[in-house]
Amino acid sequence: MIEGATLQQVMDRLDVARRVLVIGHVSPDGDAIGSVAGLVLILRKQGKKAVGCIADGVPWFYRPLLADGLIRTPDEVKGATFDTVVTVDSSDLARLGDAQALLDGKPPDIVLDHHRTNRGFGRLNYCDPSSAATALIVYEIAQALVPVDEQLAQVLLLGVATDTGFFRYGNGDHRVLEVAADLVKSGASLPRIASAALENKTLHGLKLLARMLDTVTLAAAGKLAYGWVSAAMLAETGCTEQEAEGFVGEVRALHGVEVALLFVESPPGEVQVSFRSKSYVDVSEIALALGGGGHPRAAGCLLKVRGVREAIDTVVPLAARAVR
Repeated sequence: MIEGATLQQVMDRLDVARRVLVIGHVSPDGDAIGSVAGLVLILRKQGKKAVGCIADGVPWFYRPLLADGLIRTPDEVKGATFDTVVTVDSSDLARLGDAQALLDGKPPDIVLDHHRTNRGFGRLNYCDPSSAATALIVYEIAQALVPVDEQLAQVLLLGVATDTGFFRYGNGDHRVLEVAADLVKSGASLPRIASAALENKTLHGLKLLARMLDTVTLAAAGKLAYGWVSAAMLAETGCTEQEAEGFVGEVRALHGVEVALLFVESPPGEVQVSFRSKSYVDVSEIALALGGGGHPRAAGCLLKVRGVREAIDTVVPLAARAVR
Protein backbone atom coordinates (compact mmCIF):
# COMPACT_ATOMS: atom_id res chain seq x y z
CA MET A 1 0.00 0.00 0.00
CA ILE A 2 1.46 3.36 -1.04
CA GLU A 3 0.54 6.38 1.04
CA GLY A 4 0.96 9.70 -0.71
CA ALA A 5 1.35 8.31 -4.22
CA THR A 6 2.15 10.77 -6.98
CA LEU A 7 -0.24 11.47 -9.81
CA GLN A 8 2.34 9.99 -12.18
CA GLN A 9 2.24 6.72 -10.23
CA VAL A 10 -1.54 6.74 -10.56
CA MET A 11 -1.32 7.29 -14.32
CA ASP A 12 1.33 4.57 -14.65
CA ARG A 13 -1.00 2.13 -12.88
CA LEU A 14 -3.91 3.15 -15.12
CA ASP A 15 -1.69 2.66 -18.16
CA VAL A 16 -1.47 -1.10 -17.56
CA ALA A 17 -5.17 -1.44 -16.70
CA ARG A 18 -7.53 -2.98 -19.22
CA ARG A 19 -10.88 -3.36 -17.45
CA VAL A 20 -11.55 -0.62 -14.92
CA LEU A 21 -14.34 -0.03 -12.42
CA VAL A 22 -14.61 3.54 -11.10
CA ILE A 23 -16.69 3.91 -7.92
CA GLY A 24 -18.09 7.09 -6.38
CA HIS A 25 -19.75 7.72 -3.03
CA VAL A 26 -23.35 7.30 -1.89
CA SER A 27 -25.71 10.29 -2.01
CA PRO A 28 -23.63 11.52 -4.94
CA ASP A 29 -23.00 15.21 -5.46
CA GLY A 30 -21.85 16.82 -8.68
CA ASP A 31 -18.18 16.21 -7.91
CA ALA A 32 -18.66 12.48 -7.33
CA ILE A 33 -20.69 12.15 -10.53
CA GLY A 34 -18.39 14.34 -12.61
CA SER A 35 -15.23 12.64 -11.34
CA VAL A 36 -16.54 9.12 -11.97
CA ALA A 37 -17.88 9.99 -15.42
CA GLY A 38 -14.76 11.98 -16.30
CA LEU A 39 -12.33 9.18 -15.45
CA VAL A 40 -14.48 6.63 -17.29
CA LEU A 41 -14.45 8.82 -20.41
CA ILE A 42 -10.66 9.27 -20.22
CA LEU A 43 -10.11 5.52 -19.95
CA ARG A 44 -12.50 4.77 -22.80
CA LYS A 45 -10.67 7.30 -24.99
CA GLN A 46 -7.57 5.19 -24.37
CA GLY A 47 -9.35 2.08 -25.62
CA LYS A 48 -9.90 0.54 -22.20
CA LYS A 49 -13.10 -1.08 -20.93
CA ALA A 50 -14.32 1.20 -18.16
CA VAL A 51 -17.57 1.70 -16.28
CA GLY A 52 -18.61 3.88 -13.37
CA CYS A 53 -20.64 2.76 -10.38
CA ILE A 54 -22.53 4.67 -7.69
CA ALA A 55 -24.64 2.77 -5.17
CA ASP A 56 -27.54 5.24 -5.27
CA GLY A 57 -27.33 5.81 -9.01
CA VAL A 58 -27.30 9.27 -10.59
CA PRO A 59 -30.01 11.71 -9.46
CA TRP A 60 -32.53 12.29 -12.23
CA PHE A 61 -31.67 15.98 -12.60
CA TYR A 62 -28.03 15.21 -13.49
CA ARG A 63 -28.75 12.38 -15.94
CA PRO A 64 -29.20 14.64 -19.02
CA LEU A 65 -25.58 15.77 -18.56
CA LEU A 66 -24.24 12.21 -18.94
CA ALA A 67 -24.10 9.75 -21.81
CA ASP A 68 -26.02 6.52 -21.22
CA GLY A 69 -24.04 3.72 -19.61
CA LEU A 70 -21.32 5.85 -18.02
CA ILE A 71 -22.47 5.22 -14.45
CA ARG A 72 -24.39 2.17 -13.26
CA THR A 73 -25.63 0.73 -9.98
CA PRO A 74 -23.96 -2.21 -8.16
CA ASP A 75 -26.67 -4.60 -9.37
CA GLU A 76 -25.93 -3.63 -12.98
CA VAL A 77 -22.18 -4.19 -12.51
CA LYS A 78 -22.34 -7.34 -10.37
CA GLY A 79 -20.75 -10.34 -12.06
CA ALA A 80 -18.46 -8.34 -14.33
CA THR A 81 -14.71 -8.75 -13.89
CA PHE A 82 -12.18 -5.92 -13.58
CA ASP A 83 -8.42 -5.84 -13.25
CA THR A 84 -8.44 -2.39 -11.66
CA VAL A 85 -10.81 -0.67 -9.24
CA VAL A 86 -10.60 3.07 -8.60
CA THR A 87 -12.55 5.03 -6.02
CA VAL A 88 -13.02 8.77 -6.43
CA ASP A 89 -14.16 11.52 -4.07
CA SER A 90 -14.63 9.04 -1.21
CA SER A 91 -12.80 9.50 2.07
CA ASP A 92 -13.37 5.93 3.31
CA LEU A 93 -14.81 2.59 2.29
CA ALA A 94 -18.11 3.15 4.08
CA ARG A 95 -18.85 6.04 1.71
CA LEU A 96 -19.12 3.54 -1.13
CA GLY A 97 -22.33 2.07 0.29
CA ASP A 98 -23.50 -1.12 -1.42
CA ALA A 99 -20.79 -0.70 -4.07
CA GLN A 100 -18.24 -1.70 -1.43
CA ALA A 101 -19.29 -5.33 -1.98
CA LEU A 102 -17.81 -5.14 -5.50
CA LEU A 103 -14.34 -5.01 -3.92
CA ASP A 104 -14.71 -8.57 -2.54
CA GLY A 105 -12.98 -7.55 0.68
CA LYS A 106 -9.89 -6.21 -1.11
CA PRO A 107 -8.64 -2.61 -1.07
CA PRO A 108 -9.24 -0.58 -4.23
CA ASP A 109 -6.23 -0.38 -6.53
CA ILE A 110 -6.36 3.42 -6.67
CA VAL A 111 -7.94 6.05 -4.42
CA LEU A 112 -8.35 9.57 -5.87
CA ASP A 113 -9.68 12.19 -3.50
CA HIS A 114 -9.43 15.72 -2.16
CA HIS A 115 -10.83 15.26 1.35
CA ARG A 116 -8.16 15.87 3.95
CA THR A 117 -9.92 13.32 6.18
CA ASN A 118 -9.25 10.56 3.61
CA ARG A 119 -8.19 7.37 5.38
CA GLY A 120 -5.78 6.09 2.70
CA PHE A 121 -7.63 2.82 2.14
CA GLY A 122 -6.29 1.91 -1.32
CA ARG A 123 -3.17 0.28 -2.69
CA LEU A 124 -2.28 3.60 -4.32
CA ASN A 125 -3.60 6.67 -2.53
CA TYR A 126 -3.55 10.09 -4.15
CA CYS A 127 -5.26 12.76 -2.06
CA ASP A 128 -4.83 16.50 -2.63
CA PRO A 129 -6.71 18.52 0.01
CA SER A 130 -5.66 21.75 -1.72
CA SER A 131 -7.77 20.78 -4.73
CA ALA A 132 -11.22 22.37 -4.67
CA ALA A 133 -12.76 19.27 -6.27
CA THR A 134 -11.77 15.74 -7.16
CA ALA A 135 -12.83 16.66 -10.70
CA LEU A 136 -9.79 18.98 -10.79
CA ILE A 137 -7.55 15.97 -10.15
CA VAL A 138 -9.29 14.09 -12.96
CA TYR A 139 -8.82 17.19 -15.13
CA GLU A 140 -5.05 16.97 -14.53
CA ILE A 141 -5.11 13.32 -15.62
CA ALA A 142 -7.06 14.29 -18.75
CA GLN A 143 -4.57 17.04 -19.58
CA ALA A 144 -1.75 14.51 -19.49
CA LEU A 145 -3.45 11.69 -21.37
CA VAL A 146 -6.25 12.66 -23.79
CA PRO A 147 -7.85 15.54 -25.69
CA VAL A 148 -10.69 17.11 -23.71
CA ASP A 149 -13.82 17.12 -25.86
CA GLU A 150 -17.23 18.61 -25.07
CA GLN A 151 -18.58 15.53 -23.25
CA LEU A 152 -15.54 15.22 -20.99
CA ALA A 153 -15.44 18.97 -20.37
CA GLN A 154 -19.10 18.96 -19.36
CA VAL A 155 -18.79 16.33 -16.64
CA LEU A 156 -15.57 17.81 -15.27
CA LEU A 157 -17.11 21.28 -15.07
CA LEU A 158 -20.08 19.72 -13.26
CA GLY A 159 -17.70 18.54 -10.54
CA VAL A 160 -15.75 21.79 -10.32
CA ALA A 161 -18.79 24.08 -10.34
CA THR A 162 -20.85 22.20 -7.77
CA ASP A 163 -18.02 21.60 -5.29
CA THR A 164 -17.16 25.30 -5.29
CA GLY A 165 -20.79 26.36 -4.87
CA PHE A 166 -20.66 27.76 -8.38
CA PHE A 167 -17.48 29.62 -7.45
CA ARG A 168 -18.94 31.20 -4.31
CA TYR A 169 -16.96 29.24 -1.71
CA GLY A 170 -13.49 30.07 -0.44
CA ASN A 171 -11.96 27.16 -2.36
CA GLY A 172 -12.70 28.81 -5.72
CA ASP A 173 -9.30 30.45 -6.34
CA HIS A 174 -7.81 31.69 -9.62
CA ARG A 175 -6.71 28.17 -10.58
CA VAL A 176 -10.30 26.94 -10.35
CA LEU A 177 -11.52 29.77 -12.57
CA GLU A 178 -8.75 29.11 -15.09
CA VAL A 179 -9.71 25.43 -15.31
CA ALA A 180 -13.39 26.34 -15.61
CA ALA A 181 -12.59 28.74 -18.44
CA ASP A 182 -10.59 26.04 -20.21
CA LEU A 183 -13.47 23.57 -19.88
CA VAL A 184 -15.91 26.13 -21.28
CA LYS A 185 -13.52 26.65 -24.22
CA SER A 186 -13.68 22.88 -24.76
CA GLY A 187 -17.46 23.02 -25.04
CA ALA A 188 -18.84 22.72 -21.50
CA SER A 189 -21.98 24.73 -20.76
CA LEU A 190 -22.07 26.34 -17.32
CA PRO A 191 -25.70 27.52 -17.75
CA ARG A 192 -26.76 23.93 -18.52
CA ILE A 193 -24.99 22.65 -15.41
CA ALA A 194 -26.46 25.43 -13.25
CA SER A 195 -29.94 24.68 -14.56
CA ALA A 196 -29.57 20.96 -13.79
CA ALA A 197 -28.23 21.58 -10.29
CA LEU A 198 -30.30 24.58 -9.23
CA GLU A 199 -33.44 24.80 -11.36
CA ASN A 200 -34.92 21.33 -11.35
CA LYS A 201 -37.10 21.40 -8.26
CA THR A 202 -40.20 19.24 -8.15
CA LEU A 203 -43.42 20.30 -6.48
CA HIS A 204 -43.08 17.63 -3.80
CA GLY A 205 -39.44 18.64 -3.37
CA LEU A 206 -40.50 22.22 -2.70
CA LYS A 207 -43.08 20.98 -0.21
CA LEU A 208 -40.35 19.02 1.55
CA LEU A 209 -38.19 22.15 1.64
CA ALA A 210 -41.07 24.05 3.21
CA ARG A 211 -41.41 21.35 5.86
CA MET A 212 -37.67 21.48 6.55
CA LEU A 213 -37.60 25.28 6.80
CA ASP A 214 -40.31 25.08 9.43
CA THR A 215 -37.90 23.08 11.62
CA VAL A 216 -34.97 25.52 11.41
CA THR A 217 -33.71 26.43 14.87
CA LEU A 218 -31.04 28.87 16.03
CA ALA A 219 -28.55 28.13 18.80
CA ALA A 220 -25.26 29.48 20.18
CA ALA A 221 -26.43 33.10 20.14
CA GLY A 222 -27.52 32.82 16.52
CA LYS A 223 -24.18 31.53 15.23
CA LEU A 224 -25.50 27.99 14.75
CA ALA A 225 -28.59 26.95 12.81
CA TYR A 226 -29.97 23.51 12.12
CA GLY A 227 -32.94 21.90 10.45
CA TRP A 228 -34.07 18.37 9.81
CA VAL A 229 -35.95 16.04 7.49
CA SER A 230 -37.45 12.97 9.12
CA ALA A 231 -38.30 9.69 7.41
CA ALA A 232 -41.95 10.54 8.00
CA MET A 233 -41.55 13.86 6.17
CA LEU A 234 -40.03 12.06 3.19
CA ALA A 235 -42.88 9.55 3.12
CA GLU A 236 -45.58 12.20 3.52
CA THR A 237 -44.22 14.31 0.64
CA GLY A 238 -43.32 11.38 -1.60
CA CYS A 239 -39.65 12.39 -1.72
CA THR A 240 -36.36 10.54 -1.52
CA GLU A 241 -33.39 11.78 0.48
CA GLN A 242 -31.78 12.91 -2.80
CA GLU A 243 -34.34 15.69 -3.00
CA ALA A 244 -33.00 17.12 0.26
CA GLU A 245 -29.62 17.69 -1.40
CA GLY A 246 -28.76 21.36 -1.11
CA PHE A 247 -31.19 22.07 1.72
CA VAL A 248 -28.28 22.74 4.07
CA GLY A 249 -27.42 25.73 1.89
CA GLU A 250 -30.74 27.31 2.78
CA VAL A 251 -29.86 27.02 6.47
CA ARG A 252 -26.34 28.33 5.87
CA ALA A 253 -27.76 31.42 4.13
CA LEU A 254 -29.19 32.78 7.39
CA HIS A 255 -27.71 36.12 8.44
CA GLY A 256 -25.25 35.84 11.31
CA VAL A 257 -24.94 32.05 11.10
CA GLU A 258 -21.42 30.58 11.05
CA VAL A 259 -22.32 26.86 11.15
CA ALA A 260 -25.34 25.21 9.54
CA LEU A 261 -26.46 21.62 10.09
CA LEU A 262 -28.99 19.49 8.25
CA PHE A 263 -30.22 16.15 9.58
CA VAL A 264 -31.83 13.77 7.07
CA GLU A 265 -33.29 10.49 8.32
CA SER A 266 -33.41 7.74 5.69
CA PRO A 267 -33.98 4.93 6.26
CA PRO A 268 -35.32 4.96 9.83
CA GLY A 269 -32.43 4.39 12.21
CA GLU A 270 -29.91 6.23 10.03
CA VAL A 271 -29.42 9.99 9.96
CA GLN A 272 -27.16 11.72 7.48
CA VAL A 273 -25.74 14.94 8.91
CA SER A 274 -24.48 17.71 6.62
CA PHE A 275 -22.20 20.40 8.05
CA ARG A 276 -21.45 23.79 6.49
CA SER A 277 -19.51 26.79 7.80
CA LYS A 278 -18.86 30.26 6.45
CA SER A 279 -15.51 31.47 7.69
CA TYR A 280 -13.70 30.17 10.77
CA VAL A 281 -15.11 26.86 12.04
CA ASP A 282 -13.52 23.70 10.66
CA VAL A 283 -16.58 21.46 10.46
CA SER A 284 -14.52 18.51 9.19
CA GLU A 285 -13.14 18.12 12.72
CA ILE A 286 -16.67 17.73 14.11
CA ALA A 287 -17.62 15.27 11.39
CA LEU A 288 -14.42 13.28 11.87
CA ALA A 289 -15.12 12.93 15.59
CA LEU A 290 -18.47 11.38 14.63
CA GLY A 291 -17.02 8.92 12.12
CA GLY A 292 -17.42 11.11 9.05
CA GLY A 293 -15.18 13.54 7.22
CA GLY A 294 -14.97 16.24 4.61
CA HIS A 295 -13.56 19.72 4.25
CA PRO A 296 -13.14 22.67 6.63
CA ARG A 297 -16.26 24.36 5.23
CA ALA A 298 -18.30 21.33 4.16
CA ALA A 299 -18.44 17.91 5.80
CA GLY A 300 -20.78 15.10 6.72
CA CYS A 301 -21.32 11.94 8.73
CA LEU A 302 -23.79 9.09 9.06
CA LEU A 303 -25.19 8.31 12.50
CA LYS A 304 -26.89 5.07 13.55
CA VAL A 305 -29.48 6.43 15.96
CA ARG A 306 -33.08 5.94 16.99
CA GLY A 307 -34.23 9.07 15.19
CA VAL A 308 -33.57 12.67 14.27
CA ARG A 309 -33.91 13.93 17.84
CA GLU A 310 -31.13 11.66 19.09
CA ALA A 311 -28.90 12.84 16.24
CA ILE A 312 -29.62 16.49 17.07
CA ASP A 313 -28.88 15.91 20.75
CA THR A 314 -25.55 14.32 19.78
CA VAL A 315 -24.32 16.85 17.22
CA VAL A 316 -25.67 20.26 18.20
CA PRO A 317 -23.70 20.54 21.48
CA LEU A 318 -20.46 19.75 19.61
CA ALA A 319 -21.19 22.35 16.94
CA ALA A 320 -22.26 24.92 19.52
CA ARG A 321 -18.92 24.60 21.31
CA ALA A 322 -17.08 25.08 18.02
CA VAL A 323 -18.69 28.44 17.21
CA ARG A 324 -17.97 30.03 20.59
